[in-house]
Amino acid sequence: MGGSVTIATSSGRGFTPEEIAERALDKIIHVGSNTHPAIRDQAEAFKDAIRQVLVQYMHEAVRSNKVTLANKFKSAGHPELTFLLDS
Repeated sequence: MGGSVTIATSSGRGFTPEEIAERALDKIIHVGSNTHPAIRDQAEAFKDAIRQVLVQYMHEAVRSNKVTLANKFKSAGHPELTFLLDS
């Protein structure tokens, strides 16, 4: 029951939706190196489609979380901090 471990880091920031989507895709869809070329092409096309969906919804989740944080800043009496969410 072995497996591989991949470690990803960033410097001075969190991961982008694109980076997270790529990491997720590596877990969701694996195309073996010995896969028939026609099947590999179809699997890679499917992987690209899933990548676009993941990135779209991750961007939506980030926007939604920013709205939640902005509302929490305002409720806590610090509406001036909402500008931090745009950087």
